[in-house]
Amino acid sequence: MSAPLRSRQAVLLVAGREFTSQVRSRSFVIGLLVTLVLFGGIGLLGSVIAGQSSSPTLGVTPETASLRPAIEQAAATQGLDVRIVPIEDGAGRVRVDADELDALLTGSAGDYELLGRDAVEPELEAVVGTAVQQEALAAALAQTGVDPAELAQRSQVSTDTLQPVDPNRGEQLALALVGTVLLFISLSGYGQLVATGVVEEKQSRVVELLLATIKPWQLLAGKVLGLGAVGLLQLVILGIIGTVAAAVGGLLTVPGAAVGMFAMVVVWYLLGFFLFAALYAAIGSTVSRQEELNSVVTPLIFVLLIPFVLVVNLLPGDPRNELAAVLSFIPFLSQTIMPARYALGVAPLWEVGVSALIALVAVVVVVRVAGRVYENSILRTGARVSLREALGRPTKAQGVTRSSA
Repeated sequence: MSAPLRSRQAVLLVAGREFTSQVRSRSFVIGLLVTLVLFGGIGLLGSVIAGQSSSPTLGVTPETASLRPAIEQAAATQGLDVRIVPIEDGAGRVRVDADELDALLTGSAGDYELLGRDAVEPELEAVVGTAVQQEALAAALAQTGVDPAELAQRSQVSTDTLQPVDPNRGEQLALALVGTVLLFISLSGYGQLVATGVVEEKQSRVVELLLATIKPWQLLAGKVLGLGAVGLLQLVILGIIGTVAAAVGGLLTVPGAAVGMFAMVVVWYLLGFFLFAALYAAIGSTVSRQEELNSVVTPLIFVLLIPFVLVVNLLPGDPRNELAAVLSFIPFLSQTIMPARYALGVAPLWEVGVSALIALVAVVVVVRVAGRVYENSILRTGARVSLREALGRPTKAQGVTRSSA
């Protein structure tokens, strides 16, 4: 007669089974490829859109060519790269209609016209408008005997900031958004996988065979550890491929920031996964059919979606947003918001550490509660187990399954 498994052996055995079965499955490989294609497509589309929107083409006729220096100066002031193309008489409208020009500037002083095919970009319209106003102002000042250059020099306003301007702000924002998306996909996807696996084992009665050998908490711990390791493996693969691709493509100029963000994503993935996976498993154990699962896990999906929406909408325009700063210390929200704030350079390491410690305490509490719910519900089939029954003290009667007639 073989000796009973020790707790550690039982947990590792279940974890190994979950890890091996998932990594060898087609869904793991397909999911990895789909995610890579998705990120690659988003990056390519973003670069194409940025390239098109950042360099509008403006045609100028011989009558409006004198405005070229003022247009270039206004474009540089507003951070817009305008390509100015001299146009011969009669050819401008044809080129605008053929989409070879974004706009055509015609007319003369006091009667300028900016012609576009369907619409003129507001940024380009603002640049041309500024140039025309400068020309009119210079002409008016010249008539009064005032030197426009001297007046412009005396009316300049210098700009300064309390903190030095970070030239890598755009790259930091990109890292924050990529990390946020990776965390959302990993936590929601593999959390759902935990709940699905629990219901499958319960519906097929496999769990009854497993619990004849090991304890409920050992089965729960092994499942969470195994699937968590699968999610971590996918996260590492995506992170390495994405970092290498960005470095080769010249998009990554600060490798240290990417490595720091990657480490932050891994840490917060582990904290967030154990927090949510325990809840997914507990909630999944209260139902007996896959058809009932979606309705009970929907609240968890919304909880994951809230910090994702906050990061995408608040932090790009206002990294020091006070609401985001407060929410980054609250469990169930911090796993998404705090890494993004760190990537943007507004969260020092001590804030990250405090938030991680609070999240760790929450993990311990949630795992204990989820373990009780799982133990009280996993062997009950038929009707959905109520929250009161799931949180009650386990009794001997709960070791016996009950099925609906």
